[in-house]
Amino acid sequence: MKLQHPAVYDIPELPYIVEGETLAQFIKRTVEEGKKQDPDLYDPLSYMGDCWELFAEFFFKFFNGDHTLTYTADYEPNMEYDRGIDGRGVSTLDGKPNAIQMKFKADPTKWLTNDDNISNVAADATMNEGLEYNGKNVIIFTSCKGVHPKHAMANVHCISNSEISRRVDHNVVFWDNFREVIKEQNEEKEQAQ
Repeated sequence: MKLQHPAVYDIPELPYIVEGETLAQFIKRTVEEGKKQDPDLYDPLSYMGDCWELFAEFFFKFFNGDHTLTYTADYEPNMEYDRGIDGRGVSTLDGKPNAIQMKFKADPTKWLTNDDNISNVAADATMNEGLEYNGKNVIIFTSCKGVHPKHAMANVHCISNSEISRRVDHNVVFWDNFREVIKEQNEEKEQAQ
């Protein structure tokens, strides 16, 4: 597996961040390291968001084709533009494209609201990419509780902290593979220089 998000190379603290074996540990270390960033060099919120997007890329690739939670195969991060879609894949329900937005929140008990710009993914997917909504092909992947039930986006497929934790907490293979991919890619980059 090859990770494409530039954070795999841009964040030197990744080995420390992925040392644990639970989502809570990953979030805690992401926030801890994010707060240490010099805002003039790497905006702390961008840093945390990049860590989350890299985690999400690995998650979707590790659970490729899962038909019980992600409903996504062939995930690729969006490296072109950012109007709300952070990644794309193929819906396991109908074989058509799906769009995924990542949202990082340090507090897993919080809801996503208008303040988090979560409507962007649906607007971009339907208006700019012609995606036909099927109930599972617009996905929000978040470290928090999910989309607030009274928000207009509450009907999109949200993969929240509790669902992610159920898949990754104490999943030794998941964390070992994540660490190994990060290590291998950085070693390859060093050898190429």
